[in-house]
Amino acid sequence: MDDEPIVLYDTSRPFDLALQWPVLIIGVALLVLLAMIVVALSTLKNVRAPLAFVVGVTAGLQTAQIASVHIWCPAVALWLVFGVWRERRQRMHPEWAVAVVGCAVLLATTALTGEMVNSKLVAIQLMLLASTAACMIAFADRQDIRPALLGLLTITTIACLAALAQYVGVLPYKIFLGTHRPIGLYVEPDWLGMFAAVGLVLAFRIVLNRWRMPLVFLHVIVLVLAQARAAWGAVVLVAMVGWVVGRVVQRTRPTEVVARGGGLKMAIGALVLVSVAVVASPTLQESLADRVTGAVGAKPEVGAMARQQQNSALLELESQAPVTGLGLSASGRVGVSGRIAYIGTSRNNVASNWLLGWWVDGGMLAVPLILLFFFAAGRRFTTTSGLLLSTVLICSFLSNAMVIPIAWFTLALCLMHLDSDEKEKEKATVRPELNGHGRAVQVALPRRRESSLAAGGA
Repeated sequence: MDDEPIVLYDTSRPFDLALQWPVLIIGVALLVLLAMIVVALSTLKNVRAPLAFVVGVTAGLQTAQIASVHIWCPAVALWLVFGVWRERRQRMHPEWAVAVVGCAVLLATTALTGEMVNSKLVAIQLMLLASTAACMIAFADRQDIRPALLGLLTITTIACLAALAQYVGVLPYKIFLGTHRPIGLYVEPDWLGMFAAVGLVLAFRIVLNRWRMPLVFLHVIVLVLAQARAAWGAVVLVAMVGWVVGRVVQRTRPTEVVARGGGLKMAIGALVLVSVAVVASPTLQESLADRVTGAVGAKPEVGAMARQQQNSALLELESQAPVTGLGLSASGRVGVSGRIAYIGTSRNNVASNWLLGWWVDGGMLAVPLILLFFFAAGRRFTTTSGLLLSTVLICSFLSNAMVIPIAWFTLALCLMHLDSDEKEKEKATVRPELNGHGRAVQVALPRRRESSLAAGGA
């Protein structure tokens, strides 16, 4: 018996058309659909805005992949080929694009040299995300920002509506850790919370019509139902710091600030809405109480204890790591309970804390990329893109979003080039108006409205 060969794949079995025809039909249909889309795009004259919208939609997805490639990457490729390269006058701005790719390469090379690399595929995914973000940085323009942000807001709104339907029992979903927290379009409630926070920032910043308040309230209520503590903290911290910094900037550079009133009214309305929901649902009261007390340490909670154990394990790995780290994906050896898989491979490839995870993986080689993310968020912190990136970075201390498109999409928005000449024209078209309280504010003229939103988005 020991001498018998082991057959890994049975290649002698003939192809069974009866069993394989559904797969063949689906594959052929997808190829035909792709060909039709390419032909349609090649015949249209102005597809840049719709394609930018699709880029924003795909940036708001988490696990949508084709052969382990996030569909955000081919969406940006379609935008680049059919929307950007048609414009012969389009200028490329490679400075920050080269910096993003260079910093990512430093971290990715640790997958070849690290002692505890778990999967080299993570390095390929990192480079795909970084290269895609670099393409946006190099070629995106002001005209791409608003449709891209609207696309992102559209998908977060759909996710929030799905979460509400799940919570009231209309749509089924997988119960997470025995709790009835909705997940929307994502795999865990914490991810739903992060994208609800992202949508909340977008709804408040870029929607200036009658849909603004309903969208804000929708994202607020789902943010509460998801019970994602990292998202709660991100919203509170970003709102407080953003308000303070915005006031300072408004005094020093008033012409660069566009008034977005109604914040206090919406905050009061959201508080009333959440209070009514909590009072009307005893189950929500109990669940929220457990999450809050678990966060402050008054009562042990499984999720909070798991995060503490994971961080302790990451610090233990860091103490064993050389100056160049243990290799990209090594931090994924820390399991949910904090146990370190020193032997074999782990099912996970990333840490729950992006900062500790990259430090364990790359050591000093990860520092340039880490600093680049912080710099990008601070560079445009008073704009919509800076607030979005800051929200994602804060949430990623408990739910690592650095391996999905949203982090790289917001990074690209923060590092996009804004032409100084257009800035000067924008200042020249700014005039004072009175808000509802009789105070003078600076508002861009209607013909430059997209520029004001671009300043908020980039």
